[in-house]
Amino acid sequence: MDTLTVAAVNWKIRPAASVEDFRYHFLSLLEQVVEAEAELVVFPENFNIELLAAHEYSEQEVPGILSSYGGLSELLSDELEDLDLWIIAGSRLVRSADGFENACDVFHNGGLFAGRQSKVKLTTYERDVWRLSSGSGLTRFPDPRLAVTICYDCEFPESGRTLTERGVLLQCVPAFTETMHGFHRVRKSCHARAIENQVFVIHSSLVGSLGKEPVPFAVGSSAILGPCIEPFPEDGVLAESSFNEEGLAVATLDFSALLAARETGDVRNWNDRSASDW
Repeated sequence: MDTLTVAAVNWKIRPAASVEDFRYHFLSLLEQVVEAEAELVVFPENFNIELLAAHEYSEQEVPGILSSYGGLSELLSDELEDLDLWIIAGSRLVRSADGFENACDVFHNGGLFAGRQSKVKLTTYERDVWRLSSGSGLTRFPDPRLAVTICYDCEFPESGRTLTERGVLLQCVPAFTETMHGFHRVRKSCHARAIENQVFVIHSSLVGSLGKEPVPFAVGSSAILGPCIEPFPEDGVLAESSFNEEGLAVATLDFSALLAARETGDVRNWNDRSASDW
């Protein structure tokens, strides 16, 4: 298919007293996605972190607590069965052979598991406080146009270039940023990946607060981005949510127009790439 309607979720934390509270929050946003007739949705990094509100915990205990809840396939299997929708399920902390990882599960065709992308590059907090293990490599999904890089991973040009060399045209970036510095790092990196590789990038943000670590604050907006060339918007922003408010950014991506722009645009970054020139 040449077009795809996509949604980026700006998820605002609602401290959850129970799993049912979290389920209700997720389903209320999913209903908005369906009403927007989106065919793919991206949720943010660590979007189930609001489940910590039901616990007393130290920061080091967070991975064990959150990993015990399981993923969407366990919590929402019945609700996903009738949805013809790609769900880029943000990220969550999961148990791994080496302890815990930050990983994004992807579902399609009624909640069928399509693969998992683990975070490769960890922040200092993830390494030193949560003691997470790094993932390895970039996952190939059943739709070869699609890939995921979790938050910090998008800040490395090599990740986007590797994906685009494989034929990826849509890079999905679930993110969680506590400061404006962090938000701008991720958003500007998403813009850079879209420009240099002439692809679409979806940036989904976690916002709000738990009132203490690990989320004293989370800031941002969610956006759907393209390269800054015709026929796309001058600033490359196809859609953006309100800042620090819960909501969606929705846009229809035209892959034929994207590929044509690579061949006919006034700049042709993808075709003109060459490491040997430098």
